[in-house]
Amino acid sequence: MKRAPALASALPLESSPNPAPFPYRDWTTAKDELESQLRRGTFYGLVTGASGTGKTSLCHALAASLDDARGQILYLSAPRVSLLGVVRYFAQVLRVLPRRSSIETIKALVDVIKERSTRPLLWIDEADRLPMATLTELRSLVEFDPAPAPLLSLILSGPPELRSQLEAPALFPLKRRLVVRATLDGLRRDELDGFLAHRFGDAARRVPASLKDELFERTRGAPALADRVITHALARTTKTLGDGELREALDAAGL
Repeated sequence: MKRAPALASALPLESSPNPAPFPYRDWTTAKDELESQLRRGTFYGLVTGASGTGKTSLCHALAASLDDARGQILYLSAPRVSLLGVVRYFAQVLRVLPRRSSIETIKALVDVIKERSTRPLLWIDEADRLPMATLTELRSLVEFDPAPAPLLSLILSGPPELRSQLEAPALFPLKRRLVVRATLDGLRRDELDGFLAHRFGDAARRVPASLKDELFERTRGAPALADRVITHALARTTKTLGDGELREALDAAGL
């Protein structure tokens, strides 16, 4: 459990909720690393974190920060998909007519991508659920062209277990190509007040200090889980939250 010493300085409460992702430290570090690498060129990357730590919101924020000169992000979340499925998805998005085989389709995709002034980034979520064969074959898409740098950027995203899966001998060629390896561990304890102020505005004043340690412990610092719990609890009363409202919200979230 990543309990950090409590800090005296808490972020000031905002007057209204902010729907944008809360830029906690791990999340901001990952975003900065990915943006920096994109400026350098195409690359392989890995983003891992437990459910609710902000992997998908990180992808959306990265896409929003890109301009036309740095390409586009193609997001794919399709557990158990084969390489052929990945290729067909890519072809559909880039408006390439599928050929008789995946190799021929990849060749057509390569030709289209090489004609573009920018290189796409393929973000595959839930990569831990991809078949081993798909993971080992992804390089045939990224490195189909014999150029020194990858034809496109590839980011694999999933839970912490994905790192262990990449230790398999068959995946060593993929693992050694990973340039960015970002880990989202969630909020630190000293970031919880700032998160509540960001997400709930003035309503965050209704969360007493006496409940915050339990909220942090039970949600394990996952922003999405803390959001769900407090949203549920605040909807149950217009007054300061008590133990009852918090425990009910935690139970409702399965925590």
